[in-house]
Amino acid sequence: MSVFSPKSPFKKPLSPSLKALSKPFAALRQSPAPQRLTGETYRNLLDQLHIAVNTTPPDQAEADIARERGTFLARQDRWDELAEIIAEADRQRRTTDAGQPIADLLAYGARADVVQAAEHALLHGRAAKEANFFSGIEALEMVLDDARDSYPIALIVANMHIDIGWAWRGAAAADALKATNREAFHAHFDRAADILDAFCPIDLQSPSLAAARCALLPGRQTPELHIIREFERLIDLDPLNPRHMRALGNYLLPRWYGDFQALDLEARRTAARSFEDWGAAGYTWVWFDALLVDPEGLSVVEPEYFLEGIHDILDICRDQHTANLVAAHLYHCWQIARERYNETGYRPDLPPALRRGFERVVENHLREIHPLIWGHAEIGFENTARIISPKRLAEKGHETALSAIAMPFLKSLQDGQTVTFGPDGIHHGSS
Repeated sequence: MSVFSPKSPFKKPLSPSLKALSKPFAALRQSPAPQRLTGETYRNLLDQLHIAVNTTPPDQAEADIARERGTFLARQDRWDELAEIIAEADRQRRTTDAGQPIADLLAYGARADVVQAAEHALLHGRAAKEANFFSGIEALEMVLDDARDSYPIALIVANMHIDIGWAWRGAAAADALKATNREAFHAHFDRAADILDAFCPIDLQSPSLAAARCALLPGRQTPELHIIREFERLIDLDPLNPRHMRALGNYLLPRWYGDFQALDLEARRTAARSFEDWGAAGYTWVWFDALLVDPEGLSVVEPEYFLEGIHDILDICRDQHTANLVAAHLYHCWQIARERYNETGYRPDLPPALRRGFERVVENHLREIHPLIWGHAEIGFENTARIISPKRLAEKGHETALSAIAMPFLKSLQDGQTVTFGPDGIHHGSS
């Protein structure tokens, strides 16, 4: 049955609150303005800096292809074929270069039409007049009813409910949330939990199922009691994908379900458990997103351990996506720490340590710019705020990256030399 058919009644009616999605819950963090070269000198110097700019890195194309394939197969009602390729991608732990699981991208594509229709209808936190997005939800539920033993189909439908729950939840503070929105949020999350409870991630060896269970945490009454167990299970199932460790650190921030001491402890535990695969990098990955989302964590993180983890990350992941990710992260952390030190004398060891780490990454690893990565670093990686145009974000990221990358070579540039980044290294010459 097509998810677009309006004639797809449930065999069992859902709760009214499920008939009753806004922007995902993602607030922009505020951070100090980064230090940049300014004025006419800045423009002149950048004319002497030559580095390739990659606006369409391979991982972006891979992600688009996987999402589009999921959407195409869903529109064609080829659910058995879609379930098979999701399960195969999940078994093989296939990801894009950026670490996005192919199984999750396929599953998102399969539910995208329904989720986007609901988001559009709930643009202002309430259902638009005469909005009819519920038929799509009913249709996907009927697909699941016909494939009760298929965990890939269950993943599609459960994640649909999670997405729609967040759209109902919106970005309002908990005490400002309307009762209708709160009830719809919990109803969708409860339905997703019911669906996922029928499948064991360990028995099926499925990281996608484990990740979906982690995504359910905000709908649980006491998520802080479950977060470590759920994420340990996910990381053990897919230890080579750092996105899981990054998500764990974000959830352990004070604004979610932890505090900085708990975050640091879990970063150390994760590093110990993943040492065979990552060396010290487990510590760094758990802190990675958290430091940009809430820079107060800079008062707790251990710089030497963090930078040792950076070294291990780049020793293992030698692609330009990772080089840009790490360079952008260190640059923004350095700027935040520098401003705090200038204002308060706070942790005098931290800004120079972060600067040295940033300069080593630029000189030894970075060979091209990925502008979107640098743009996202300014607002927190993986931020999905819809108010930001990807094009504008990339333009801002390009500007920031050029200014940041010029800093280690400032004296050479001021002396009139050119600095050229190539596949085999960095070359200095006369302009």
